[in-house]
Amino acid sequence: MPSWPTRPGGVSETSVRAPGQIDELAKAFALLRRETEKPLPARIAEAALAVAGARRAAVYLRDGDRWLLAFDSAEDSAPIEPPPSFPGAAAFDAGLLWVPLDAEGEIHGCLALEGLDHDEPEELAAALGLIFGSVLAASRLSRLVKDAEFEIKARLLELESLYDLGLSLAGQLDLSALADEVLYRSISLTDARKGTLVVFGERGAAPLARSVGGDLLPPQAVWSWDLPAGEVAINNDAAHVPTAGVLLADCEKCLAVSIAVPGRRLGVLAVADKESRDSRILDFTPGDARLLSLFANQAAAAIETTRLHREAIEKERIERELELAAAIQRQLLPRELPRISGVELAGSTLPTRQVGGDYFDLFPLSGGRLGFVVADVSGKGIPAALLVSTVHAAIHLQIEASETIVDLVSRIDRHLQRFSPAHKFLTLFFGVLEPGADTLRYVSAGHNPALLSRRDGGIDRLSATGVPLGLLPHGSWREETVLFQRGDLLCIYTDGFTEATNGDEEEFGLERLEQGVQSRLSLTAREIAEGLSSEVAAFAAGIPQYDDQTLLIVRRETGDGRREQTARPR
Repeated sequence: MPSWPTRPGGVSETSVRAPGQIDELAKAFALLRRETEKPLPARIAEAALAVAGARRAAVYLRDGDRWLLAFDSAEDSAPIEPPPSFPGAAAFDAGLLWVPLDAEGEIHGCLALEGLDHDEPEELAAALGLIFGSVLAASRLSRLVKDAEFEIKARLLELESLYDLGLSLAGQLDLSALADEVLYRSISLTDARKGTLVVFGERGAAPLARSVGGDLLPPQAVWSWDLPAGEVAINNDAAHVPTAGVLLADCEKCLAVSIAVPGRRLGVLAVADKESRDSRILDFTPGDARLLSLFANQAAAAIETTRLHREAIEKERIERELELAAAIQRQLLPRELPRISGVELAGSTLPTRQVGGDYFDLFPLSGGRLGFVVADVSGKGIPAALLVSTVHAAIHLQIEASETIVDLVSRIDRHLQRFSPAHKFLTLFFGVLEPGADTLRYVSAGHNPALLSRRDGGIDRLSATGVPLGLLPHGSWREETVLFQRGDLLCIYTDGFTEATNGDEEEFGLERLEQGVQSRLSLTAREIAEGLSSEVAAFAAGIPQYDDQTLLIVRRETGDGRREQTARPR
């Protein structure tokens, strides 16, 4: 291509020291420093024209792998066509002198001179290439520094904005108000015209949706939008191309990000139609995506905090209600055990939760008789406790009107059949002690066998005499009568005692309970009850209590004196 070779590597030491060359370099520098308001390529071309005496000058600058015409002194003429490849050193081609503008081994541009009038074109080309290349390199470096400073300032501004946004979101603990705050802040942050925020509901609840400027997401696409956690979708042709599989409504350009915490998506945030100062719609950039993604992370933390706060408040409310329910249920138990001549009593109940489904009560009757009941409702917690309150009320309302124990049990059963929830039932042991006749009359409605320990060392199991209450529409029960003499002891319990398990999944069992009763016959009724409870607790140590535990001890004293009574059940 070149018509004459040149020496690569720029200006020689001899040429730089030549007086004429120095004058030309000084003149070129002086011309570049004038009229600084003009673009640098124009000043380079004008300085080259003045120094080289050429008719025309054009400057090409590198843009990646391309060369772009930056300035041509003959604007009205046809542009100078660049060669297929620019030379690495000054060269003539088709009447044009092409001068590479290089510095530090890198070519930053190329100068084309037409109609050159100079005695030493080679030396002139080398000098111009050196000075103009250095100037271009310095200009490029200055631009890079300014861009870096601008980027740093932009990043600092983003961080300050995100910090302020984080403080604003952190103080908001109402989810609905927080959703509004997140949406408005995201629109302001990205200069968008419109936006939509969807916060997914928990445990199948309906999502919370907020929009400004119109709904971007069709309602049916809220749950199915395939935008994985941590990903950002930029769609600058949203009017025609689906965004992450969904064609958004009434927008030209869209930026969407998933709101998520580790392992769980919380929602989707989408903004659309970024607006310029002159009201044009601009493309969303990777910088916008990064900024919105950072903000989405803060929004996710704020949403999760709000939900945890709401759950904590709800949990606290439930705890208060359970404490109140437990206090009410404790009122259903006898405040003081009755004092019956020749009879020693002790009772305790230990629910699995704050409230439970076990119940015991005692009823002094006419003629020195004593009625007592132990009941075990199916299930645990609040539902069981509600049924206990129903049973307590039914017994107290019906006991005076009932002629026999079977009559009382039947009345309670009919009450449960009518007013209790389906699939709820209870077992019950109701007994009447008649000290004057040394007898115990009882009905056991599907209850665990009561233990009747005899004074002579024997022990009887009082098995069920009918089905549980509330289980069958037409249940039947029979009343049994047994001797209950001085020195005899009756132990009535719920299955929380016998079915307590240890670490080997072995149940405490009825045999251990019998042995525990027999081994403590020399103790008071209260000491027997406490000892049995402690033995079961030690047996199941380290294992969470599975069922409510209730125990009632009724003992006939052997002599005329009475043992110390238990003032209040545990």
